[in-house]
Amino acid sequence: MADRALILSADRYDITDEKTGVVQPLFQLWYITDYRESSEREQGSKPIKMLTTPEMFAKLSAQKLPAMFDMELRSRPGKGNTAALTVVDINFVSAINIFGAEPAKAKA
Repeated sequence: MADRALILSADRYDITDEKTGVVQPLFQLWYITDYRESSEREQGSKPIKMLTTPEMFAKLSAQKLPAMFDMELRSRPGKGNTAALTVVDINFVSAINIFGAEPAKAKA
């Protein structure tokens, strides 16, 4: 399944397994798509958080975010055997400059 998405951010965290003490990296991304059922209570786009792989994180790190990507998604069994999606590939479409030509600098 393919989906065009505006990927807002990609993050790496190191988490420690409480039982073994082993530190493992965790990669996640935040994105929005054009799918949203509007109602009297909901308007606009809601960001989606998804875990990703080190390989996808590396591909995202090669681009300045936010940016538009075509994402290839696959379903897999998730928690409680409910469907979960995994990003298996991404392809850069275009850069997006949300806030104008130059980002504002923080005042010291």
